[in-house]
Amino acid sequence: MRRSTTFRTMSALAMAGTMAAGTVMAGGDRDQNDRRGAVAKNVIFFVGDGMGVSTITATRVYSVGVAGNLVVDQFPYTALSRTYSADSITPDSAPTMTAMMTGANTNAGVIGLDDSTEFLDFNGDGDGRRLTTLLEQAKRGGMKVGVVSTARITHATPAATFAHINDRNDESSIARQALPGDSAYNDQLGDGIDLLFGGGRQFFVPNTVVDEEGGSGSRTDGRDLRAEFRGKGYSYVWNTAGFNNLTTRSLPVLGLFERGHMEYEYDRASDAGGEPSLTDMTLKAIDLLKNGQARRGQKSGYFLMVEGGRIDHAHHEGNALRALHDAQELDRAIGAAVRAVDLRDTLIIVSADHSHVFNIAGYPLRPLNEMPYPVRSFDPGYASLAGNGILDVVYDVNTATGHVEPSGDANGVPYSALVYANGPGYRGATRVDPRTDTFRGRNGIVPNGPAHEAYFQESAVPMGSETHSAEEVAIYAIGAGSDLVRGTVKNTFIYRVMARALGF
Repeated sequence: MRRSTTFRTMSALAMAGTMAAGTVMAGGDRDQNDRRGAVAKNVIFFVGDGMGVSTITATRVYSVGVAGNLVVDQFPYTALSRTYSADSITPDSAPTMTAMMTGANTNAGVIGLDDSTEFLDFNGDGDGRRLTTLLEQAKRGGMKVGVVSTARITHATPAATFAHINDRNDESSIARQALPGDSAYNDQLGDGIDLLFGGGRQFFVPNTVVDEEGGSGSRTDGRDLRAEFRGKGYSYVWNTAGFNNLTTRSLPVLGLFERGHMEYEYDRASDAGGEPSLTDMTLKAIDLLKNGQARRGQKSGYFLMVEGGRIDHAHHEGNALRALHDAQELDRAIGAAVRAVDLRDTLIIVSADHSHVFNIAGYPLRPLNEMPYPVRSFDPGYASLAGNGILDVVYDVNTATGHVEPSGDANGVPYSALVYANGPGYRGATRVDPRTDTFRGRNGIVPNGPAHEAYFQESAVPMGSETHSAEEVAIYAIGAGSDLVRGTVKNTFIYRVMARALGF
């Protein structure tokens, strides 16, 4: 597989980040913006939606090999984050991102409101207390703020940075909460979010209007929020050409690059209108927020949230290939951000909102060129393992013959290294070799093996959409204030690390 040079240059940066964090923490209790106790001028928070530990492990094997290092592997401070919500063992993105942005736990489907709020207020007792997000605090503190996602910008994770609502699915209303001057506007955002990049154009366009790429809008109130944002001084872009023309004078800016979610990274090159990558959006956001013309009363410093949103969606589809590509792209974006900032005054923190019922099965061998001992013979497929072996069937050594061959289940049928506990890849009681399996995958295509782009990894329980899991996820940190990240913590701790770094 391709091995990006991004992954080869991080060790020195991680070492520098460790030294920088120590230096800043040992320094005075104020930064140049005079926020008491602050050690960071800027915070960048990366969220891999659904990026559990098994996803990180599989991405590492796929990208750089089992012994290689992703960018996040080289961060000096790590922890485990417990993701349960106030009412659920296994959470969705709304309460988990709310927890990470406000420091308070809440219920399934609820964004930015406390745990006395039920989804859709099904008890009819009204919503609970409105929580304060870190983005709102940053805005009130005179900082520039930005939100970047490969999902719809009104989807649960990005929405939890600025919205307060008891129904994560009411994305038309969530869009209005970001529009300055609207009756639903979140006035804690002051003059507005400085930068919004993502998908979700449908919730800004009337259902009677066709958008720039020929898709229909979803709004039933007849309003075109694209025009209304422009009326409030926003630059609006929808494709790569417009994106590339953004300059430091473009703030505030709204970029909506798809009708719905942005393309999977695997499919991005075929997008009809053209759209930037997550790395492109991350670097552009850092440049504009760091160097862009400040609005009245704004000081230097920024808060930026970047979400790799489609990792989650590929898992729900049961399509590991796309999940790994999107996780790999998020890691590239993180590496690009580390190189673009000064870690002496910037905290970069990376985590996930939840995990998935996705795992690595059996005892797959490492590739032939990594084996510490010779093998007598091997099945031809073992010589060219897909994805360093992670997107292939499981191979093992027959110790009686020294021959490397596919491992078999209880009936002797080979099985793939990546599996889901539930999802659309359920085959039924009778399994067949994944390399010759005619089970229809993505878009009804019959794949030619588990590395094919249409392949649905096998699942144990039949479901139309694979589900989240309740296991812990990882936290990685580098830069100013990162040394607080350690141990096993509740996800609300992430908010406290960021808030403390900024002196809030």
